[in-house]
Amino acid sequence: MMWLIFSVVSSSALMVIFKLFGRFKVEIFPAIVFNYLTCFVLGNLFLGQDNLFSNPVWNQPWLPRIAVLGFFFISAFYLMGLSTRNAGAGATSVAAKMSVVLPAAYSIVFLKEPVYLWQLMGMALSLVCVYLMRPINNHSEGKNNGLWVLVLVFIGSGLVDTGLNMVKNHYGAVVNDYKLSTIVFGSAGIIGLIILLFFYKGKKPGMRELLGGMLLGTTNYLSLLAMFGGIGHYNGSTAWFFAVNNIGVVALSTLVSVIFFKEKISTLGYFGLGLSAVAIILMNLNVVF
Repeated sequence: MMWLIFSVVSSSALMVIFKLFGRFKVEIFPAIVFNYLTCFVLGNLFLGQDNLFSNPVWNQPWLPRIAVLGFFFISAFYLMGLSTRNAGAGATSVAAKMSVVLPAAYSIVFLKEPVYLWQLMGMALSLVCVYLMRPINNHSEGKNNGLWVLVLVFIGSGLVDTGLNMVKNHYGAVVNDYKLSTIVFGSAGIIGLIILLFFYKGKKPGMRELLGGMLLGTTNYLSLLAMFGGIGHYNGSTAWFFAVNNIGVVALSTLVSVIFFKEKISTLGYFGLGLSAVAIILMNLNVVF
């Protein structure tokens, strides 16, 4: 149970940090770059003697195919930051967690995994949830900016999970989860640095972005350790772990955003929040019960 609580709290904390970035005027993209560099350092420290410098993988033929995930990681994380600031932490957590539809669809179509009617129902409900959780402040104005950023978070997070699914399916036997994630973190950090140095037109990063990125990166890596720890602890019941974990993250992120950040959620939004729990359960029903 401790791994589950740790995973829910650390994953929800990422949304809170993104909200605090807005309050303390921290530029999102530079902070995300420092976040991934921090994750890369922590990943190598966690690997110990098996770190990427003591046991280099630079000449491995599978490295470029894993490293390309770094682009999707930093893109999806940046979208999450924008969405949390503009659409709210609760709505963003729903969009991110509902994106499990995309890797599930990949598994069904390409890996020929069995599909059940209730899973298809859960996938359909997930799309409805993202729409219902769109920002309340856009409803009366008839604007869909908040909805579009949620859709992009949904797609971006789904592509990340799908990419990880593909990589683990093809290369899981030669590289473990911790080393794989460290490689992707390093790749995301390098891509971010290149963009920051040569293409970024925003405010020059300073101490706020550095410290904010280090805080975000430490929390990000802790959430990864919590997820891997939960998978190991609940071996044989991982679908149950992911279902409860996702519901917990959505619920806690929404609760914090409403209480501490005074975010407003419409009646339809609350309905979408409840529906998201139903969707998550349906997509894992064959293992949860």
